[in-house]
Amino acid sequence: MRTHLRHAGVGVTCLILVAGISACADDGRSSGDGAGDGPRVGVILSRSGPAAALGEDIEAALDAFKEIDPTTADLDIEYVTCDDKSTPEGASACARKFAQEDPVDMIFGPVIGAIHAKAAPILKTGPPSITPSPYVIPTPDSPIFSVYGSAADMNHTIVQHAADRGYERMALLATTDETGTIAVKNVEKSAKELGVEVAVERFAADDVDATAQLNRLRDTDPDYVYVAASGAAAGVALKGLKQLDADLPTALAGSNTSADFFAAAAKVLPKETLFAVTPSWLPDDLDDAKRADQVREFQKAFEKASDAPPSFVVQSVYDSFQVIAQALDKAGTDREDIVNYMEGLDDSQGLNWKISFSKSKHNVSTRGNWTIARYDAAAQQKWSLAE
Repeated sequence: MRTHLRHAGVGVTCLILVAGISACADDGRSSGDGAGDGPRVGVILSRSGPAAALGEDIEAALDAFKEIDPTTADLDIEYVTCDDKSTPEGASACARKFAQEDPVDMIFGPVIGAIHAKAAPILKTGPPSITPSPYVIPTPDSPIFSVYGSAADMNHTIVQHAADRGYERMALLATTDETGTIAVKNVEKSAKELGVEVAVERFAADDVDATAQLNRLRDTDPDYVYVAASGAAAGVALKGLKQLDADLPTALAGSNTSADFFAAAAKVLPKETLFAVTPSWLPDDLDDAKRADQVREFQKAFEKASDAPPSFVVQSVYDSFQVIAQALDKAGTDREDIVNYMEGLDDSQGLNWKISFSKSKHNVSTRGNWTIARYDAAAQQKWSLAE
């Protein structure tokens, strides 16, 4: 067992987009991998920079997958990691490494949408790749696939919750990067469909204060708040809401469900903190006993590997490695054969949802398979379904 050190720190860690120098560290393969004639999988993750905590969680999820699923051992799969340093430049260097300099048979990552966008042109020329990012919508002419439900579906669920509760006005504070821009577009579209007024303000992911934007949002008298930001940026928004004594029902991105985030944001979480997740996030509430057992098995294995409970994002990390192993097992290592297998994948059960692809669709369709969950640190059962 490998124990992964946690990055608690002063700020809120994980999923932060910052500028940085271009570099790609050849970190070698993860422990317990084969190094013989089996398939090779490149794993692009953050071992340094602001998203290092997410990188640790990815490695723990991979360890959990290898413990649960025998395919790695059966095929002697070798996982080779590359540190993207939490930067677009680093992700591009890692993509170039695995596509051109030290070719692999499949690639995992990058995970962060805005970072993936920078690496995508290189990934399109390389082996088939899979990401668990809701902000990556691959084009069908590429070998890129996403196992995470789309950001549009996730954002629609957040607005639908407002409509279902009878809220007339909501406030959206989104980052100015690509993920924030996508969130604004999605929320405004859904709000128009559902008859909810939405006021929008933007702030940079590396801003340390959002008081001016939050003051303007408060002046619109919202019933509900959605913070479309991750990690430290979400922490800045929550701190600002706390300082303004604006304790409204607040929805956050699923990327903020890690133990590190909750530890760092403990003093600024609103009384009602909400997240768009899949029903599997609460396995005790699932009607499918087999799937519930599958989720619990992963959660137990992840805690063994990382000494902390999993975040919602890493359940899709597990799904990514599961699909990669299935593809290598069924299709071998030929690029075209893998793509053909992936495009024919139909209702493969993952932890979060069933995964299907086609020649015209390289991402998972999940409309109707999201729910809103409430997090309450003071409750005996911290997670529950929101009414």
